[in-house]
Amino acid sequence: MITNWLVRGDTHGGFSYSTWGSLVGYVPEKTALIILGDAGFNFYLNKFDDRLKSEVNARGIKIYCVRGNHEARPQDVEGYKLVHDDDVNGEVYVQDEYPNIRFFKDWGKYRIGKYRVAVIGGAYSVDKWWRLQRAGVQNKLDKNYFNPKKTGWFYNEQLSTEEMAQAEKDLSGAQYDFVFTHTCPYSWMPTDLFLSSIDQSTVDNSMEKWLDQLRYKIDWGIWLFGHYHADRLERPFVEQYYRDIDSLDNIYDRWDSYTGELNWWLIKSPNFYKD
Repeated sequence: MITNWLVRGDTHGGFSYSTWGSLVGYVPEKTALIILGDAGFNFYLNKFDDRLKSEVNARGIKIYCVRGNHEARPQDVEGYKLVHDDDVNGEVYVQDEYPNIRFFKDWGKYRIGKYRVAVIGGAYSVDKWWRLQRAGVQNKLDKNYFNPKKTGWFYNEQLSTEEMAQAEKDLSGAQYDFVFTHTCPYSWMPTDLFLSSIDQSTVDNSMEKWLDQLRYKIDWGIWLFGHYHADRLERPFVEQYYRDIDSLDNIYDRWDSYTGELNWWLIKSPNFYKD
C-alpha cells in the first residue's frame, strides 16, 4: 500500500541524483512519485526508452505520469495495457516489463490516498515547427509528419476538440481535492517564462483556453501543473512544478490553512495576486 504520495514536474528522461536523492529515506514499496507530464519514458520510441524504463523501474518506487506533449500516448506504444490500479482507484497504462511505471489516462477520475483527483494530460509544443523543419518536414503532406521517430514531435500531443468535450462531460458533476494537468488554464499561463525566440501568434492555445473554461465548470480545491519549467505558486491554490518534489499532504495542508499569508520562502509568481 502506498502511503507517501509525492509530486514533481517535467523530468524529460533526466532522473538524476537530485531526483533520487530527494527520495532517500522513503520506503520504495510505500512511495509513489507523480510526474506532471513529459516524464521522457516514451520519447525516442527505441532502446533508449527501454534503458531508461529499466533503470527507473528497478528503483522500486512507483512512478505515475500525467502525459505531456513531448511523449507518445502510451496506447500508441507497443506493450502498454490499460489495467485497474487499486492504489489510485482507476485505470492506468502499464507495460508488463516495467510494472513500477504507470501512465494515467489522458483524462480521468482517481482516488490517490485520501484525495479525489482529476487528471488531464496533453499540451501544445511551442517548438513544433522547429522540430519538424529540423527533420526536413515542411507540411502535413510530408510522409514523416506523423512519424515521431523522425521528428521528435507527436501529432496527437493535445486533446482533440472531441476529446476535450468528452473529458468535460466525464469530469463534471464531481468534487476534486486536486487537479493534475500538464499545461494550465489560459489566464494562469506564466507569460514571464515564455521563450523570447517563439512568435506567440504561432502557438495553439486551444487546450489552455478550454482549461480556462473547465476550471469554472468543475469543483476543485488545488490545481497542480508542469510544462513551463519553474517551481512556484502561480495563484492561491495553484502550483507549478518542475524540479521541486513535495508531498500531496504538504501541499494540501498548506492551502487548507491558508488565510492570505504564506511562508516567506515559498516562491510566488509575479501574477500570484491576479485572478
